[in-house]
Amino acid sequence: MKTVLVIGGGVTGLKAASELAGMGYNVSLVEKEDYLGGQVVKHKYYKLAPDLRPAGDVIDPVIKAVESNSNIKVHKHSRVVSVSGSAPEFKAKIKNSKGESEETFGAIVVATGFEHFDPIVKQEYGYGRFKDVVTNSEVEEMLNPNGPTKGELKRPSDGKVPKKIAIFQCVGSRDKQVGNPYCCRVGCVVSTKQAIEIKEKYPDSEVYVYYMDMRMFGRGWEELYGKAMEDYEVIFTRGRGAEVTLKNQQLSLRAEETIMDRPIQHSVDMIILAAGIAAGDGTIEAAKVLGIKQNDYGFLAPKDDFLSPNESSKAGIYIAGADKGPLDIENCIVEGAAVAAKVASNLKN
Repeated sequence: MKTVLVIGGGVTGLKAASELAGMGYNVSLVEKEDYLGGQVVKHKYYKLAPDLRPAGDVIDPVIKAVESNSNIKVHKHSRVVSVSGSAPEFKAKIKNSKGESEETFGAIVVATGFEHFDPIVKQEYGYGRFKDVVTNSEVEEMLNPNGPTKGELKRPSDGKVPKKIAIFQCVGSRDKQVGNPYCCRVGCVVSTKQAIEIKEKYPDSEVYVYYMDMRMFGRGWEELYGKAMEDYEVIFTRGRGAEVTLKNQQLSLRAEETIMDRPIQHSVDMIILAAGIAAGDGTIEAAKVLGIKQNDYGFLAPKDDFLSPNESSKAGIYIAGADKGPLDIENCIVEGAAVAAKVASNLKN
């Protein structure tokens, strides 16, 4: 029975590894961090859209399925530094603090995920200059009872709960100026989910969401959007944040309201930037080490988007999840199962 190398210990890599192991394959899972779970664990995701289901209900069983399976060897805090050979016999060198080892694999699955866009690039929004301008990832950590603020939304400047909160969507996505003209696919639903969470916890708060378009295409996403407006009175404004300044120790935002074609300016206590999705260093590094193609934005390019979505440009190397482009957690898990089936089928044949 061939051994499969899975690069990346986020939700897609974990699902792929557990599915392959369940089919009898031996798996080596390589994760560059010292933990499994990817962005979900890194940023302490608390609840998932559209059901507001605890993230732990999803990620914990997948991690447990990998850690408890004797067919899976987990290499944490490790990297694949070189790969030689071809399908079905690759030789990969895996390096960590203890040294370097070489293993032979019948196939390789790349599931290196994504990174959040760094909004410090968008200087007009004040991230990095004004303490109370935060990212949606930082808010996830705050809303988690096990996070830094024990589940309370607090202003970093003074530790107080904000009464007026603005959420700017599409920060670093649908933005040609920063080289990311594509949609991040999850910003709209995450912003809506966080707005509801804030209103549930602080009913008297005012939450304003500034959007370009509400792209609520996933299961239950449109219903969540309606619920935010009708049940929680979240205020959605079609427009885009133009500039953030600090006046009298309070944030002042200027935006363009595009339906009525008029400027808006008002003061808020906190601004949340819905940062987009970008190809991470792990994805870029994997492409270089493995010699597989990337698209114009750094994500991994499938052999054929329609007919071979989980095959890379090189035979025997497979790609899955958000390293191919922006994707929500639910579909990342689907991708993990799909790529495992594809690998197993090809190895069997």
